[in-house]
Amino acid sequence: MVKLVCLTLPYANYPLERGIEGVARAGYSHVGLGWSHEGEDTLGFDPDGPPVHRTKTLCEQAGLTPVVVGLGSTPARDNARYLMRRIDVCRALGAETIQMGGAGGYRRFPDEPLAPEVFRAAHEAYVADLKEAGTYAQKQNIILAPKPHTGNTATAKHLARLLPEIDRPSVRACYDPGNVHYYEGISPEDDFPHIADQTCKIIAKDHMGPKAENNFPIPGEGDVDFERIFATAFEAGFNGSVVVERVNGTGGDFTAEEIDIRIQRARENVIDLLTGAGFSLDEA
Repeated sequence: MVKLVCLTLPYANYPLERGIEGVARAGYSHVGLGWSHEGEDTLGFDPDGPPVHRTKTLCEQAGLTPVVVGLGSTPARDNARYLMRRIDVCRALGAETIQMGGAGGYRRFPDEPLAPEVFRAAHEAYVADLKEAGTYAQKQNIILAPKPHTGNTATAKHLARLLPEIDRPSVRACYDPGNVHYYEGISPEDDFPHIADQTCKIIAKDHMGPKAENNFPIPGEGDVDFERIFATAFEAGFNGSVVVERVNGTGGDFTAEEIDIRIQRARENVIDLLTGAGFSLDEA
């Protein structure tokens, strides 16, 4: 059984309440939280704080189950400590997974990569943080899920090297085919098999055009072959969550009502693709 999740991220320019309302209106049962709305972090790092209580209440009122939590904006230091606090927030919401990137490879994408020694230091610090936080996450029954976003999580092969280095069962891969296509300019369909059996979450993000082309259409309507991605996942025994993250094409100022329509179309497309691959959906 696979859970289909929609983040509130497409509604980043609108209040959190409108994002939760839109996700429910589009027919989703599961939601991803913790991304900024109107420029503000909506969860923070206090599991007993008012933002967490408010968010949980809004989800309950909308009939949505939190599944995924974003990492949020952590300070430049004490990353492990703040990640552990976010784990507590995730647990307080009743969610399962924290979605996160890795140690990025660029000072400014796509033309200014980090110097090798700078990237190496960032990678080593990242691994140390994930070792410490991963031990804590295991005790809290929370999964940390790094996903492709340049640097040490850029592709499935990068993730396959990274996970044994961290060596924590609570740290598992999240695969984002749209990011692999956008940031790396390679075939995610050929890349994904290298990490499919260690993947707990797939981002249903599409991409259209060459590397660094800012075009993220509704999933199932771009260049990513989700039939192949989901077929590979099914063969690998995948039973995690599939997450709708971006539906904004080349950008633009969509109204909240237009976003409602786009995430509903994303839901319909992804359900067709998942069931076509042999998956059953957990809609509870």
